[in-house]
Parts: sequence; structure tokens; C-alpha cells
Amino acid sequence: MTGRETRARAAAATAVLTGCALLLTGCGIKRTGVIESGHAAAAKVPGGKNAAVLYFVSKDGDRLVPVPFSVGADYTLAPTPLLRVLLNGPIGPASAAGLTTALPRVPAEKSDAVTVGQYAPDKGLTVNVPFAVGGLSELARNQLVCTVGVSGVRDTLSPVSIHGTDTTLPSADCKTSQR
Repeated sequence: MTGRETRARAAAATAVLTGCALLLTGCGIKRTGVIESGHAAAAKVPGGKNAAVLYFVSKDGDRLVPVPFSVGADYTLAPTPLLRVLLNGPIGPASAAGLTTALPRVPAEKSDAVTVGQYAPDKGLTVNVPFAVGGLSELARNQLVCTVGVSGVRDTLSPVSIHGTDTTLPSADCKTSQR
């Protein structure tokens, strides 16, 4: 081997090692956290223009999952019956997919106490439930707020306050992810 061949091999090895080092550094791109960007995008919901959206907890228990709900193409479900459907928990395909609820079940004899107040443009909607709400998890609160806030008033994203047997939680907007 001549000196020229040795220098050429050394240069090639240096180039390969330099290339590997650059690949390992990731080109200087630093990791960032999740960036908030406002409300979720609007989406077409199967079941026609009158379909509502129920929010249940993912099978991992870490986020809300929207589930389309429709009684019929020509029928819009009022906010109070929609809330009662939510409090009964997921059924059918939603249940089969492993979705759950963070909300307590309401016995049949107390279902009349489940109501949604009249919409007010300056205040939004008020949910009335026959159980304590002060200790509800954020997921449970958001199930109520998102379901009623998104589907309670057509073409309107409403803030929702929750009134229970112990307290009234202040108005909140729908947050489908927990960060």
C-alpha cells in the first residue's frame, strides 16, 4: 500500500464518520411540545345534517372521542334527551370499540332531573344533573360540556355551565384533549 492509498482510505473513512455524525445529530432540530391552535376543525358527521355528537372517553382513558348520534334524517334531538343518552353511556359500536364514560350513571327514577336550560347568547347553556359535580374529573366535565356545547344549539359552539347537587361549575368551552 502506498502513502497515496493510505491517505485516500483515511479521507474516505473520515467522510463516512462525519456523515454518520451528522445523521446522529438530527440536523439540529429540537423537540417541541404540542402547540395549541384553538378549537377543533369542523367535520361532517355521518347521519345527516341533524346528527348530534356524543363525547365518550377513549379506551385508553386519556381523551374524548366524538361519536355521531342520529335518531333519523328528519329529526333533531333536543339537548335534554341528548344529555340523557350521554349519561346512559356508550352502546352499540361505541361500546364495542371500547369507549367508556367518566360520568356517573343516573338511575331511571332521577332521569327527570337531567335537563338543559334555555340557551342564552351571553351565557350559553346550563346542564342540570342529579349528582355532585365538584369532584368530577376534567374528562367527565368535558364530556358534558362538549356534548351539549357542540350539539345543543344548531350551528353554535356554546359555553356550558354544569349545575349539580353540590355546586355550579362556571361556563366552559369544549376541550377534547387533556393537556
